[in-house]
Amino acid sequence: MDDKDFFSIDADSHIEDHDAIFDYLDARYMHRRPRVVDIGDMVKHRPTRNKAWIIDGEMRPKMQGPNASCHATPPTSEYAKLKPVPYGVQTLSDVPAYLESLDSVGLDVSVLYTTLFLQPLTKDPLFEAALVSAYNSYMAEQCGKAPDRLKWGGLIPIRLPELALKEAKRIKELGASSCMMLPTAGNVLLHDRRFDELFGYLEASGLPVCVHVGWSHDGIQESCDFPAASFILNFEMAMVMGFFSFLGGGILDRFPKLTVAFLEGGIGWYPAALSRMEHWQATPAAEPWQAQKTASEYLRDNQVYFTVEGDEPDLPAFIEFAGEDRILGSADFPHVHYAGGRLSVAFDEIRTRSDLAVGTKRKILSENSQKFYGIKQPVSA
Repeated sequence: MDDKDFFSIDADSHIEDHDAIFDYLDARYMHRRPRVVDIGDMVKHRPTRNKAWIIDGEMRPKMQGPNASCHATPPTSEYAKLKPVPYGVQTLSDVPAYLESLDSVGLDVSVLYTTLFLQPLTKDPLFEAALVSAYNSYMAEQCGKAPDRLKWGGLIPIRLPELALKEAKRIKELGASSCMMLPTAGNVLLHDRRFDELFGYLEASGLPVCVHVGWSHDGIQESCDFPAASFILNFEMAMVMGFFSFLGGGILDRFPKLTVAFLEGGIGWYPAALSRMEHWQATPAAEPWQAQKTASEYLRDNQVYFTVEGDEPDLPAFIEFAGEDRILGSADFPHVHYAGGRLSVAFDEIRTRSDLAVGTKRKILSENSQKFYGIKQPVSA
């Protein structure tokens, strides 16, 4: 097998969430069902972004001004229609077409995550729990039509720990491959002891935790006065908070067999965060430190993983930092954030890199994700 023939797993694919998901919404909340509205050319600098969700009277995504966010759902926008994959692929509503698209970009398995839920959708945690449950029901049904190739990360209503635990058990029963959470629970960090029962279940059940980038921290988001600020200071930098909670906040002391991955956000944050954590851990000013070991020791001794894409110039250095057994390949399919609106070519870039050994490429594109998600390679693959 050469470096072009790996059994390839996208450890972080996405769907563009669409209206049919909320057909599964609890009847008690149907009068508050999210709606897609036409906003015309309100966003003057991005006129093709002409659709938005209205959820409890607020717009998602909000692509200008304070508290901004930007993503390609709803998929009925003119922007989404210009993508090189059709509506049925973006939304996973046409499973055969989705599989054909996977074949076209050389992917054997896709582990799917949400797009819309990368930000809090409502200030009502009970309504949030209902929205999350609807999403999980939809994903279980659609991925169940091709379970060998389509895997999914289940959502939980993290702001209500008892309901989060209940939903974590349900997604496990539904066949989810992971439990996705944002890097903070609003303004609360993930190492808060209110989440101990949840993490205890995830450890005991073997369901891995995937901390995914998103606009998670309410306070930071309120401070961001234009889109770039929200992308850098909340969407990405909040991942440092999630990273700290696991490697500095004591989660991995209490639940040492827990498996966790950090999805997206850029690989540059983690070495810098680890360096600063160990700097402060060595000083009396930071006492008492919540974690029993150094961040480097957790990175070495515990099941901590990271996704990478193929265009990151510092990838060899990051592999040395994290270890080649802890790197998962992300194609981010079918998001398009490359010049010209192209689908991600991350896996092609990894396959053709001259600064990575073939064995390292195989681990990134295949073997590590098989281990992390418990995916078995077909005999014929």
